[in-house]
Amino acid sequence: MIKGINQAEEKAEKVLSQPERVDRLLKTSRRKLSKLELEEQDFKGILGTIKTFIRMVKAYRNGQYNLPWSTVLMIVAALVYFVVPLDLIPDFIPLGGFVDDFAIVVTIFKKIKEDILDFHAWETSREEGL
Repeated sequence: MIKGINQAEEKAEKVLSQPERVDRLLKTSRRKLSKLELEEQDFKGILGTIKTFIRMVKAYRNGQYNLPWSTVLMIVAALVYFVVPLDLIPDFIPLGGFVDDFAIVVTIFKKIKEDILDFHAWETSREEGL
């Protein structure tokens, strides 16, 4: 899994250097999420985290929200790992194929939890201001 993470981080740096690639990654991530039909509550939480990652990158990309570069890089690496076939376990294997993807998402979530909480607070404050 470490090799996959390193490959994802390398790809993330390349993606972040080209705004159109960031947009394509976000679109592809949303499309892949919409195709998943997972019923278990644990997976829904992970899918919610991926959706948060997408919103965070979009807000960062649009200049609406500032994030540390390391956080952006980790989020984009997680999304790259989620959408690009770098997997140890192929995604076409029911549920099992997403275990490594979800492990990466959970690992990154734990590393940037404070940034995620701050982002959620920012989103909430914007919604209340409407």
